[in-house]
Amino acid sequence: MVAQMAFTVADPTAPGGKRLTFGGGAGNITEMLSTIMNFTYTYVRSPDKTWGLLQSDGTWTGMMGLITREEVEFTPGPFYMDITRSQWVDFSPFVFVGNYLILAARGRPEVDPWGFLLPLRPTVWVAVLTALWAVCVVMLILSFCVPSYMQEPGMADTNTFNCVRILFQEDMKRTKSRWWWERVMLGVWMLMMVVLTQSYVGNLMSLLAVRYIDEPYQRLEDVLDNSDIGIIVAPNTIIIKYLETATSGPLHELGKLIGTKRVAYSRFGELQNSMETFVRAATHVIFDLDINFFNLLPKSFSLTGRCDFYLSRSVYATSPMAMVTQKNSPFLPRINKLTYTLVESGLYDKWMKYSEPNFGTCKNPPRIITVNTILSLTSLWGMFASLGFGFTLAVVVLAMELVCGGARWGQKSQVAT
Repeated sequence: MVAQMAFTVADPTAPGGKRLTFGGGAGNITEMLSTIMNFTYTYVRSPDKTWGLLQSDGTWTGMMGLITREEVEFTPGPFYMDITRSQWVDFSPFVFVGNYLILAARGRPEVDPWGFLLPLRPTVWVAVLTALWAVCVVMLILSFCVPSYMQEPGMADTNTFNCVRILFQEDMKRTKSRWWWERVMLGVWMLMMVVLTQSYVGNLMSLLAVRYIDEPYQRLEDVLDNSDIGIIVAPNTIIIKYLETATSGPLHELGKLIGTKRVAYSRFGELQNSMETFVRAATHVIFDLDINFFNLLPKSFSLTGRCDFYLSRSVYATSPMAMVTQKNSPFLPRINKLTYTLVESGLYDKWMKYSEPNFGTCKNPPRIITVNTILSLTSLWGMFASLGFGFTLAVVVLAMELVCGGARWGQKSQVAT
């Protein structure tokens, strides 16, 4: 028998003092079948330590080769179900659905310099400006309803600009004439602005403690567009055939890179080292089955105590995963019955979750974290940039007013002369 996640343990009774064994869900299935059917078994590892791919001469490599050459009875796998493979071997009912994902290194926690815009959504900003416009219009209309002999010069303009001053937390310009409806409108507007500004200030202080972790490669297209990033794939697997035969889409674009420097091969036993070196250095990403990543990520977390890697949200080449036997194997009926029982009862899922310590800890790490630190210019430069832009715009408007006002004064003086 063969297993894709085999490892050796010390055993004085075995040749060389070491014995090949297998843990997790597949290992438990093998042990359960051994007990039910009363047989002994031995794990066998394929020479190239791969799942196997059909060669041009009609032979298979890896574990598929061991099965098709009848050197082993079955493999708990699980194997990616494919129509080409089904012509050479028999599949059990699927134990779960596998997806190809991208594994990449997470960025360092960064401050969003434009975070001061985040406490209010764009719709809230639009609602505030719309409310300001509505209040100014109502104040203007009501000002025109006052008899002309009771109006102070510039009364309408004063009421309108008072609303704007309240929004920007400025003082109000007093007028001699003050009607009750003016006090009501300004009081309601002031109350709204107090609630809004205090909520904004509270959320803004909280956001200054937030750090954002960059996860740029969520799609295969994101990786392909960056020519400086290498892609690590497993050799002699079914995905290689899909990449070479794809006619369109991101898989086709990745397939065209096979044979170039951007695509590197790494067997399953080497993926952990590749992840801790090339992927951690942000020079490569790994494109492989999620079941492999569910074993790599817990080991990395157990060593470092951190989630330094992430999985892409986009998935590719989704397919059921199942165990494999020789064609017309007498083991198949028993395996089928046991598979249905384990999957429907949820026991296989439980075995998968407890196969590795910290399983699932880093499957969806948070992209936003909070820290306690001293504020710095790197955290606030967006605010200063906005303030500088506002001052610059005000100086430009003042200069235009002086120029236009000087020209008009000159014209009036010339007419008077």
